[in-house]
Amino acid sequence: MEKITVHATYAVRGHVRAPLLWCDAPLCFWGVVDPRTGDIRDNRHPLFQKNMAGKVLAFTCPKGSSGTGLVLMEQVRNDCAPAAIINITTDPVVLTGPLIEKNFYAYTIPTVTISQKDYALLEQAAEVEFSDTEDAITLWMASAERSEA
Repeated sequence: MEKITVHATYAVRGHVRAPLLWCDAPLCFWGVVDPRTGDIRDNRHPLFQKNMAGKVLAFTCPKGSSGTGLVLMEQVRNDCAPAAIINITTDPVVLTGPLIEKNFYAYTIPTVTISQKDYALLEQAAEVEFSDTEDAITLWMASAERSEA
């Protein structure tokens, strides 16, 4: 797989490499994400019926409820949380979950923001790797055969 490194601003740091679940839309966790399974259950969302458990979850920006952190905490408890989160813009609503989990449960969900230009590159990525030390993420690009399928 070809790899591309892009600049990332880390809100929560950690090393992980996982498959990517990407959409070009905002996401509200409250009432949209099933905290018992990690399934996206809103039929109006582009990721409807997809599961985020153990995947790098990329969505453009958070939307809505202050309950997002609580949903993420329940996902950690139920072993169905995303491995990491990527946004173009983020806010404290999303960050409360990863910050609380890191500080109180010693569980890390790396969380970054990247530029809109770099975010567009994610659409062709198969996996993403986060760094403990670098201000970057590595995109592992899907092969030509996979992207045509």
